[in-house]
Amino acid sequence: MHRLFALFVLWFSQSSCYTIEQAYHFNNAFNSRVRVDGALSAKELSPDLRHKLELSRQVLTFARSQGLNTGDAYQHFIPEANAQVSHLVQAAYADRLEAVTWWFPVVGTVPYLGYFEKERRDAKAESLRRQGYDVSLGSVGAFSSLGWFDDPIYASMMKRSDEEFVQMILHELVHRSFWSKGSVTFNENLAEFVSIKLTQVFLEENKAGAGIEGLKLQREDQVQVRRWLESMKSALQDIYVRNDLSHDEKLREKNRVIAEFKEQKFPALKTSAYTYWKLKDWNNASILGASLYSPDIAGFERAAGCLGAFQAGRFLDDLKTAEKQAESADLALEKMCSSSFAAARQGH
Repeated sequence: MHRLFALFVLWFSQSSCYTIEQAYHFNNAFNSRVRVDGALSAKELSPDLRHKLELSRQVLTFARSQGLNTGDAYQHFIPEANAQVSHLVQAAYADRLEAVTWWFPVVGTVPYLGYFEKERRDAKAESLRRQGYDVSLGSVGAFSSLGWFDDPIYASMMKRSDEEFVQMILHELVHRSFWSKGSVTFNENLAEFVSIKLTQVFLEENKAGAGIEGLKLQREDQVQVRRWLESMKSALQDIYVRNDLSHDEKLREKNRVIAEFKEQKFPALKTSAYTYWKLKDWNNASILGASLYSPDIAGFERAAGCLGAFQAGRFLDDLKTAEKQAESADLALEKMCSSSFAAARQGH
C-alpha cells in the first residue's frame, strides 16, 4: 500500500508543485487513518460513530453485490472531526459562461483546484480575482481516488444523515468503478444517477424503506433548482452574446439578472437541502460549479431502460464498452440504445 502511494506521488510530482504539495498533505492525513474493524472493537467508541461505521460495512457489502469496484476502499477512517477533505476554488471568465480549467494526469481536465490548506486555497482565489476572473469557493467532504489507493472514511462524511451517507459512499464507488477521462460533468451525472438508484434499493432492503420519502422530496427539489439554474444561465447567455453591449455593460446586466433570480424567481422548496442556494454569492464560477453538481440524469435513465433490468456493475461495464465505440461518453449513452449494441450484448 505505501509503495503504491509512493508511486502515485512520484508520478504526480512530474506535473507541478501543486500536485506535490497535495500529495504531501494527503499522505499526512492518510497516515493518521484507523482501521474500521479495530475501531468497532473499541468499547469507548461513541454510539453515533459506531452506527456510521457499521452502516459503512453494510453499504460496502451491498455495493459489492451490485457489481461496484469496492477494492479495499473505506476499510479505514480518518478521525479528525473538523477536517475537510479538500478546500476548492473554481474560476470562470467574468463575461461568459466558460470555466477556467486545469489538466492533471489520470483525471484529465478539471474545472477546479483542491487544497488541504484553506489559506493556500484563499491565496489562489485572490490571485484569480486579480486576473479578472469570477471565483467561487467551497469544500469537499468526500472524494474518490479512482482506485489508485484505498479511500478512507473522513469524519466529515459521517456528519450527514444515514441516507446521505449511504448515497455518498455509493457515489464515490461509482467513480472508482468508472471514470471517463476529461469529462467531469458526465462522471458526476453518472455517479449521481447510479447512486440514487442504488440508495433506494439499499434502503428498501436494509432499512425497510425508511428515508426513501425524504430522498424523493429532495430529488424533486433538485429538479426545481436545476430548472431555476438553467433559466438563469439562459438569461445570462442572452446578455453575453450581445454585440451592442460593452464589457462593463455586460457585467452590470449580469449582476442585475442574478439579483432578479435570487430575489424574485427562486422556487418554493419542499426540503431544506437547497435553501442555501438562495444565499449563495452567485457569479459565473459558482453557476458553473453548481451546474456540475446539479445533475441531468435523463440520458442515463434512457440508456438503462434500453438494457432491461438494472444492475450497476453490468451497466457500467456496458458503458465502458460503448465508450470505446463512440466519439464521446455522451454519444456512448446513445449507442447503448442502438439495436447493434443490444445484439452484441446478448451475444455475450
